[in-house]
Amino acid sequence: MTAVEWFVQDLRQRGVEWIATLCGHGLDPFDHACRKQGLRLVDVRNEQTAAYMAEVHGRLTGRAGVVAVSSGVAHVNAMTGVVDAFFDGAPMLLITGAGALATSGMGHFQDLDQAGLAAPVTKYSRTIDSPERTLQILDEALHIAEAPRPGPVHITFPADMQQREVEESAMVPRAGRPGDANPPRYDAAGEIAVRIAEARRPLIIAGSGVHYNGEGEALAAFSEAFSIPVVTPIWDRGSIERPMESFLGVIGAAAGGPRLLPDADLVILAGAQADYRVGYLQPKALAGDAEIARLDQGWTEMLWVYKKADGKRHTDWLAEVRRRRSEFRDGVEAKARKQAGTALHAMHVIRAIEKALTDDMVLLLDGGSIGQWAHQLLTDRYPGHWLTCGRSGVVGWGLGGAMAARLTYPGRPVVLLSGDGAFTFTVAEIECAARQGLSFVAIVADDEAWGITQAGHIRQFGEAITSSLGPIDFVRLAQSLGARGVRATSEQEIHAELMKGLDSKGVTVIHVPIVGGTP
Repeated sequence: MTAVEWFVQDLRQRGVEWIATLCGHGLDPFDHACRKQGLRLVDVRNEQTAAYMAEVHGRLTGRAGVVAVSSGVAHVNAMTGVVDAFFDGAPMLLITGAGALATSGMGHFQDLDQAGLAAPVTKYSRTIDSPERTLQILDEALHIAEAPRPGPVHITFPADMQQREVEESAMVPRAGRPGDANPPRYDAAGEIAVRIAEARRPLIIAGSGVHYNGEGEALAAFSEAFSIPVVTPIWDRGSIERPMESFLGVIGAAAGGPRLLPDADLVILAGAQADYRVGYLQPKALAGDAEIARLDQGWTEMLWVYKKADGKRHTDWLAEVRRRRSEFRDGVEAKARKQAGTALHAMHVIRAIEKALTDDMVLLLDGGSIGQWAHQLLTDRYPGHWLTCGRSGVVGWGLGGAMAARLTYPGRPVVLLSGDGAFTFTVAEIECAARQGLSFVAIVADDEAWGITQAGHIRQFGEAITSSLGPIDFVRLAQSLGARGVRATSEQEIHAELMKGLDSKGVTVIHVPIVGGTP
């Protein structure tokens, strides 16, 4: 078999069921090998979308999603999704075709150091320069992608290397998997248990690492048992699968939030970054007597240790911060009602979705302003299968994300809530989704603006600068791309059309014109 046929066979044996892709000559041998071996290729119109699909699959499952693109600018386009995965810590594999290795650096078509370009934002990036090492390199890449502290990896596969015949006996075995050079260090659960027991106002900040470490349920059980408030940095992965009194929603939203961090006397980072969303945990963001601890793993042990030590429950502190959260949410809703007047508002869209929520629904939030509203109004839980753009802050990933969610979970309802600006980044992908039977419902909250930026411009400069958008008939646009397009002009209509879309096959796009405004 050729090296690329061995490569594709190995992917299938590892359980890879589909690959997101956009065709190009650099991929021709790869595409043919996939077709011969029955590995599904899901095609798109933009490499960005293909990469978003792979990283969303990685975010949902913890297993590397796979994207394959051609060379040169195709590789550059796909890097958007790789960067998104890099920020989020999502496992994914980018496979990029290339001209012949024999003429690399001599100016062949789309000659580019693709591995070098990807290296700063991947955990592993290399070119297959020996066909006999094909499976060893693939094994290294996937192991590193899915190892502790997961992330994206990249392999460039030159055309002449893909097509080289290799005997099975000549293949280099999968030996000596490299692990992380600097494995994470964790404070002992016992030590932190003592500090929690002594604290009066502890606060757990649960970031994406909790989800990827599989610690979500254990952390939730501990938080619930001992009334320890827990928050998630906005755009990080959620890990609270059910409504829970001790979950206070997100922290670090542009719209603000209830006063929590400045009054906590013990801040426990759990799989979270000490970045701008938590004031970099610098003194001006914290109480004067605040201590900081980290426990990324070991929350089951923590529960056992704290119980054994008869650790106290922090019911008074939890009651106080819940009161603050309620007051803040009341203010957000009052602001929304004032902005809305008699018109439709983001608040009405989110209420309609809330009525339709089920435990297994995959909910994707794409857009700045609409994301802020959702996070401030949906505060009682934050499951791992609710997705945002992640820590990168990118917009326009939602359609690819919805396609990946449908492929990953064929039996679950999939709903995308998007702003009009974010939705149009890759709107042509609706045709690809409809043609390939990837059904979902997309709700487009249309304020004809880059809402969160426009609000900032008006606040700072008194006018909108390059942040206003023109009208689009999303109903006719969706229909022209093979989807069901409908317009909703009330909260009741949004909910009714959403339920219809969930009960039907194919892609449904619900166009909801709203008034602008941020929380």
